[in-house]
Amino acid sequence: MKTPASELRRHVTEELITYLGSGSLNTGQYVDAVDYSGLNIESFDELKQLHFVLYSDVVEYIDRLPDRLRRIKTITRQQSETVRGGVRGAIDWQQTIRERGAAGYDDPTLFVVSNPAVEYDIPENRVLKKLLAVIAEPLTTQIESINQEWRSMWDDRDIVGLQQTLKHNIYLDALPAPEEISLSERDLDTARRSRHQLYSEGHRLYRLYDDLMNDRFAREPVRDLLNETLIVPDQDHKVFELFCVFGVLRRLQSRYRDIQVQRIDSDSSVLASFDSPDQYIEVYYDQNGPLRFFEEYPSAVELDDPTIPDVLYRNRVALDSYEDSLETFLSKGTQHSFFNGRPDLLILRYEKRKGGSIGGETLSEVLIGEMKYTQSASTFSQGLRQLFEYIYFVQSAEGYLFDIGNHNPEITGILCTDSVDTETTSTDSITHLTTQTLLETCF
Repeated sequence: MKTPASELRRHVTEELITYLGSGSLNTGQYVDAVDYSGLNIESFDELKQLHFVLYSDVVEYIDRLPDRLRRIKTITRQQSETVRGGVRGAIDWQQTIRERGAAGYDDPTLFVVSNPAVEYDIPENRVLKKLLAVIAEPLTTQIESINQEWRSMWDDRDIVGLQQTLKHNIYLDALPAPEEISLSERDLDTARRSRHQLYSEGHRLYRLYDDLMNDRFAREPVRDLLNETLIVPDQDHKVFELFCVFGVLRRLQSRYRDIQVQRIDSDSSVLASFDSPDQYIEVYYDQNGPLRFFEEYPSAVELDDPTIPDVLYRNRVALDSYEDSLETFLSKGTQHSFFNGRPDLLILRYEKRKGGSIGGETLSEVLIGEMKYTQSASTFSQGLRQLFEYIYFVQSAEGYLFDIGNHNPEITGILCTDSVDTETTSTDSITHLTTQTLLETCF
């Protein structure tokens, strides 16, 4: 029986915060604790902001915002004004006499009047505007550009609506700009004690945001948020791939502690990287990186040679005939490749030349990984064949990396399975890792 995907996911809870690919928001088991101290995540603050706005309580708060804003709190203060001539408002005779005296008592048209003034800049509204700004920021800069089903709770019109509210709402516009608002404990406590959910709930969410951004992961509301907003692949084999990739990455981090992890999404290239004065490392997941795993099929003309086996020539002619007939029958073309692939994992290590600048490096080591969520020997065999094809066909701009007469760079492979019994765990070029092996050595 395969290791359940839920069990695999449990071991990579921390790393999953970086996953923004295809999948669904987590509805699984509550996570008792999360610890990101061992991860060096690039733009970690941006990732935390993104997860904050995926939280259901934040979404609900914004959904109810238009109705609640109609009952925004204000206070009324009496505002004194010195006027001459027409009087509008209650005359403050005491102040009027003082002002006339200061002016020499020669202006009987001078009055000091008192009128009520509506004040919006109060603690509750400052908390509100600050919260709305920290929600609008990741929605605008991150969520709006993501094309994944898991962000469906945010319609683009809702995002634009929040932006317009912050810019044009007459009440909020009377307050300073969000970046100029510095919230005090008094501001936050006043919002907390409000009987209006616009403010009391706003206080709770802002406190949660502050705890999240300051890495207070032991607090239950923060754990709850992160657990709910983790994005988990819908397909079990993808969960297994991530489990293996993050496991191998943990092994790599034991050697290179400063390796930096980056987010995984549809546009991502490098998953992790490490840079030092003498070497540079790049890690790719489900990407070819700067290498090429494609081999065009030789043409029939290239194969029309007495030294070429007749079977290869006949195969190429058959493919050419197939392409011509497909065009005749369906007006549809096709293209064949001799080899075409994309590894699950690719780790490249470059040695830098003197001076240590990037761009003056030499590729010295390549590790290619293939993950198979299986306990089947036949699937193991398929993965092993893929690995050797990758090794023999991988190319850089200069040509094939593997050359029988040139063993530099060193090219090795990792084949990960859930649990396939093998006679050995490694050969000169291939290492076999199982789920149990990864659990014992990496987690």
